[in-house]
Amino acid sequence: MKCPVCSAELPATAKFCGGCGTTLSIPPPSPPAAVSYQQSYPAPNPSPGYGAGYGASTLPTVLKKYKMLRLIAVVMKIFAVLAGGLLIIGGLVTIVAGAASSSRTAPALPDAGPMALLGGAVVGLMMLVYGVFVFIFLYAYAEWMYVFMDIEENTRVTNEMLSARK
Repeated sequence: MKCPVCSAELPATAKFCGGCGTTLSIPPPSPPAAVSYQQSYPAPNPSPGYGAGYGASTLPTVLKKYKMLRLIAVVMKIFAVLAGGLLIIGGLVTIVAGAASSSRTAPALPDAGPMALLGGAVVGLMMLVYGVFVFIFLYAYAEWMYVFMDIEENTRVTNEMLSARK
């Protein structure tokens, strides 16, 4: 390496010239090797929805698969709402029935008042909790079915995008 001011011969690791004292700048790094392919990304799409932010209009279309699984997932969601709703309503009715039966005393069971209220409340609360769990479990199970179907569909979309790039 030579000094740009006095042209003195310097080692490659020198930070300044020993002859004139000029501070030597580190040579800029060489540019990276050229890549043989050009990568282009679609312009961002600000609209919400499928593919938002990645140009939803440029995504390839793939056929929806697993129509029967989609139908089962919808039926399971409907069943979750019905079963959970009926169990919750049944629990509320049981609590009200226990409270109503505890306010009147039957001649054959004079001590049944407080026990009917307690029994109605306990059974009703158990039905309420069970109804909530049934709803959450069945609805979540149906959603998991959609998650796996969406993963499979997104995998096919990615495969189509990569195939089109070649």
